[in-house]
Amino acid sequence: MLQEIVNIMQNSYDGLHCKIVHGGQLTKSFEVKTGVRQGCLLSPFLFLLVIEWIMKTSKSEGKHGIQWTSRMQLDDLDFADDLALLSHTQQQMQEKMTSVAAVGLNIHKGESNIQHSMHQSNHT
Repeated sequence: MLQEIVNIMQNSYDGLHCKIVHGGQLTKSFEVKTGVRQGCLLSPFLFLLVIEWIMKTSKSEGKHGIQWTSRMQLDDLDFADDLALLSHTQQQMQEKMTSVAAVGLNIHKGESNIQHSMHQSNHT
């Protein structure tokens, strides 16, 4: 059953062609080779499936995110086509970004920012 679903999704993307209205005129047809279909209800789901695979594939050594319990850790937050990577240090963040880039995720610097938090806990 899973392979059938994969085949259906793949068939909806294989050979996908688009045209764009530019200056009031319709352009020539071109093949879409990357990305997800704009406006498709499944696009956010497909994007999150890929992001989940990338994050699991790219895990680096050590604790880099928020430790919830001894077994659970939050390394990233994903919503639609946005991704927040979590780490304790700048070096860990660089390792994480290098790791996700190695499996194919392109991070656009112009659309990204770094936020620091200097929270210290009194609990041990």
